[in-house]
Amino acid sequence: MPWDPERDGPIGRWLRGGAPLGKGRTTDVVVSERTSATRDQVQEWRGEDGSRFKKVTDQAGHETTQETSPDGREKQHVRINLR
Repeated sequence: MPWDPERDGPIGRWLRGGAPLGKGRTTDVVVSERTSATRDQVQEWRGEDGSRFKKVTDQAGHETTQETSPDGREKQHVRINLR
């Protein structure tokens, strides 16, 4: 049933279902931990020559790959998702 100011009173109280401020349905709900959909996805592996790789994919689909060669040289490759 839609909100009616005459029947339901203030919109905030109606959104909370009549519960006091800070209780019930509010917009200030904080999730204690990020879900797998919002957490960066990390993959690590070694190449045949001993190079180490670490690829991080964020929630927007951007990929950052860090490469460390056996002699200690570091490279970073970035693929930006333009969607």
